[in-house]
Amino acid sequence: MEMTLYRVPIGGWKKCVYSAAAFESAPEYHAAKILDKDASVVWWLRNDPAQFRIPTPAGYFEPDFIYLATMKGSNRMRILEIKGEHLWNGPGSSARVKAAGAAAWAKAVHEAKTEPYWEFHEVLGQDAEASMTLGSMLDKAVICFQVP
Repeated sequence: MEMTLYRVPIGGWKKCVYSAAAFESAPEYHAAKILDKDASVVWWLRNDPAQFRIPTPAGYFEPDFIYLATMKGSNRMRILEIKGEHLWNGPGSSARVKAAGAAAWAKAVHEAKTEPYWEFHEVLGQDAEASMTLGSMLDKAVICFQVP
């Protein structure tokens, strides 16, 4: 994706709940393409403008994507954040604190035994762009909570 397409709504999706979605980076756009073609994904949305927010000690975490996937015979709500490497610096960085808060939120929702189960993955932009499948992208998550 060229920089001239930054924040330009792009349509033609098969599984996006909106007719068009805008992206802040090429890695986000690449992740959307992966979500749209993955067989396990029922639907996905770009959380922009942010409608879904998780409170954390560093302020609200507003994930890039939320999607429903069918996994192991059950539905899973998944949160996916694509983070630029330059923002993932130092153990106390805002990005790390927010990601840890989102992972803790997903774990708490799971432990409350609500369905569908919620999961969280934060993937660095370079790892998202290097991935060809959803599974390979999620395997590269720098922090996550997955239902066992």
